[in-house]
Formats: sequence, structure tokens, C-alpha cells
Amino acid sequence: MYCNSYTKQRGSGLMIVLFVIVVMGFMAMAMIKIGASSQTMTTKEVLGTRAWFTANSANEVLLTKLFPLGKPLQSDRTACGNDSEKKYTQADMPLFQKGCKIITVTCEPQMINKTQQYKLISTATCGSGKVTMTRTQEVWAKGLK
Repeated sequence: MYCNSYTKQRGSGLMIVLFVIVVMGFMAMAMIKIGASSQTMTTKEVLGTRAWFTANSANEVLLTKLFPLGKPLQSDRTACGNDSEKKYTQADMPLFQKGCKIITVTCEPQMINKTQQYKLISTATCGSGKVTMTRTQEVWAKGLK
């Protein structure tokens, strides 16, 4: 019986094709996982930025209550409580971005070197379910008188 080299190599192409398909499948799964991870990270970044700006907006609202527009040299000390901290709730603040809410806004008056100063701390959260981001922002303000 005569065997040429062609008959000895039959089926090797099938093995190469199967190997390439398996390797390509693993590469596709890795790319899908990387893409999903990247999408989650982008979502977290966006929600974190929204939460930061919501906390910033809450501090600005409180600063407007402390230093009313039209009265440049006066501060309304009652907006921050007389001698102790004052906490604001979601009902006290305007509605911010959809999907974001204010957790706490705190105002602490302090007298430092005969100057009235205010420490404002606001915490906001954005998102829902598994992907929720919370940011806290602290602002110091000083009365002019």
C-alpha cells in the first residue's frame, strides 16, 4: 500500500481551524469583559461628578441664604443657626439633577479671631442599585463684619 504525504496530513487543517476558533473565542470573551468593566467605570465617573456638583449646588444655595443677594455687607446668621450647627433636609433644598439627592447639608458657625466664619458640609448621592456614588463637599465662608 502506497501512502503519500497528502494522505498523512489529512485532518490537520481541521485541528488548526478548531484551535483558531477556540483562541478567538477566548479573546472575544476577554474583550467583552473589558468593555463591560470600562462601561461601569464610565458610569461611576459620571455619577460621581453629578454627585459632586449636586453637593456643590447645595452649598451654594446655603451660601445664598447666608449672604443674601442685594445685601453685600450683611450675613444672615439665622440661616446657619445661632450658636450651634443647623442641618437642612431634602425638603429644604431645591430639586437638583434627576437621580441625585441631597443626603445632608450642615452649617456650623464659628467665631475665629473675632471673625464670624461658617463651615458648610453637604453630602449628595447619585445613581441607584449597584452603581451609586456619594460625594461630600466642605466649604468655608467668612462674614465681612
